[in-house]
Amino acid sequence: MNKIRLILAVIIVIAGGSLIATIVLKVSSDKRQPPVPPGLPRNVDVSLQKIHFTETRDGVKKWDLVADKAEYDKVHDKTHLTSVRMVVTGDRQTGDLTLTADRADYDNKSRDVKLAGRVEARSVSGMEFSSATAEYVAASGLLRTPDHVRYTDKKLTLEGVGMEMVTGTRNLKILRDVTTSIRSGAGK
Repeated sequence: MNKIRLILAVIIVIAGGSLIATIVLKVSSDKRQPPVPPGLPRNVDVSLQKIHFTETRDGVKKWDLVADKAEYDKVHDKTHLTSVRMVVTGDRQTGDLTLTADRADYDNKSRDVKLAGRVEARSVSGMEFSSATAEYVAASGLLRTPDHVRYTDKKLTLEGVGMEMVTGTRNLKILRDVTTSIRSGAGK
């Protein structure tokens, strides 16, 4: 009888130990793991939030670019940006030119910036223009678009298709289908 009690006691201890081990393992594996971010798209090698680029040449700042998100595509050596604000540095006469866009592609080799989606520009002097897209060509400081553009500066409004602007001088050319209106100073 003692042997049976001993065997039953051993079985109860082993069963109890197994039950406790199972409960401990279950509780520890149920602890919430931090969510794993979704994988990056195949063409994206690095993704960053809240980035800031600055382009300088010979120690002189040419522009600043801020974006909410940047995704680097190593194969094409481009950085895809969202919610973009780019400030092209001007001199005392021209002042800075601030461009905003929904998205942009930054070419890491040429340093060109292709802006798209509600592109708007404003200078400190009050000049403004808007277009669907614009490209900043870093080597020449040229800002251009093939799209419809609306340009205003003080009392002058220009609309047309295609634009080229030298950012250093603010010299502007509307390429075709140009309409112009000049507001008089009356009433102001």
